[in-house]
Amino acid sequence: MKTTGPFRIRRIEVKDHGCHYVTFLVEGYLRGKRVRKKFQGHEEAIGEKDRLDIAAGNSEAALHVAATRLSDTQLAEAEFCFRRLKDRASLSAAVEWYLGNYRPPSIEKGFSDGHAEYLKSKLGLVEPRHLAEVRRQLAAFATAFPPRSIHAFRRSEIQAYLEAKKDWSPKTWNNVRGILHSFFEYASDSDRGWTVDNPVRGIAQRDVPRGLPTIKTAVEVALLFEFLQGYTGRTRNPMPAGFLLPYFALATFAGLRPSVPGGELWKLGHVQNLDRLVDVGLGVIRITPEIAKTGAMRQVKIRPNLIAWLRAFPLTRHPLVMPNMAEMLTGIRERYSLGPDVLRHTFISMHVARFKSMGEAALEAGNSEAIIKRHYLNLVSDAEADQFWSIMPRESRSVDSVRNVA
Repeated sequence: MKTTGPFRIRRIEVKDHGCHYVTFLVEGYLRGKRVRKKFQGHEEAIGEKDRLDIAAGNSEAALHVAATRLSDTQLAEAEFCFRRLKDRASLSAAVEWYLGNYRPPSIEKGFSDGHAEYLKSKLGLVEPRHLAEVRRQLAAFATAFPPRSIHAFRRSEIQAYLEAKKDWSPKTWNNVRGILHSFFEYASDSDRGWTVDNPVRGIAQRDVPRGLPTIKTAVEVALLFEFLQGYTGRTRNPMPAGFLLPYFALATFAGLRPSVPGGELWKLGHVQNLDRLVDVGLGVIRITPEIAKTGAMRQVKIRPNLIAWLRAFPLTRHPLVMPNMAEMLTGIRERYSLGPDVLRHTFISMHVARFKSMGEAALEAGNSEAIIKRHYLNLVSDAEADQFWSIMPRESRSVDSVRNVA
């Protein structure tokens, strides 16, 4: 829409919260200051533009005589740019940088619409508990800013939003930063084009002080497995005794991540070729990139006591995933104080103590050797580790005899 005078009217279409509406923006410069006003009606915008045009015509800037091809509006904008730049760069350098670096988004997408679509894309892929936290944090972030398009967010204001949360621990800071980073990474994907860059990428994570990992003793693990061999689940419609043992054996003696749903064991229980991935005959577990939390292929050696458990309670009769599994697992975890990844931490600690190779432990656990050394070295004695790797099913052969067969 063409207008005359130092001010102009721009028609803006806004799509947000499922609504589509039109506003009219009056913008220009008055005495060197930028003026931007929105109106719902076109006639209101014209009236305001006329008033501002008169004010601009009476201002000192309009009466200034200059040998230039620039209009009064262009001169006022140039003065504004010089004031903003100060001594940091020349106006021509700033223009060249802008032309060389700025790329407008392909699609104008409101934050509320974008984050609703992002949450929908995560259904069935992440744990419901985690998805609920993502939804809560994105909603809190949205309320901290006026409605706007996704590409309008700047790193400095996202950093300020995080910095304002004084009561957050470093871990919470990193978790929320990760949620925002994942959302803006999704938005900046070339298939969507809601924003060109991820503004969270340049915000550093905070250092999280870590204590010693919580682990179980060999005796505690033995008591757990003794209980599981007779456990049938609920009194009504009981399952076969020991039906959860493959799940707990792979979590404890192979260190597979146990989250239900979404963890490595959960994903492993949904594959079609489970016997190829858990290869008892060859003595190896193959964790594919689709299953691994890190997205990288790794292999875990099946050691003699794990072979004994998988032969006594084969996966062909005791599946890794079943209805109402999360409820049953919760009861066992509460009974034996099994916090998140306790069995995995136990596996790594016992692995390092028994086999004396941090490199091998890192490869099997999917961690770095530095992490293994920092958190798991010398947590248990050699005798404790020997006892752990000797935990066997009832009336089973010795570990040595299983090793010989394997």
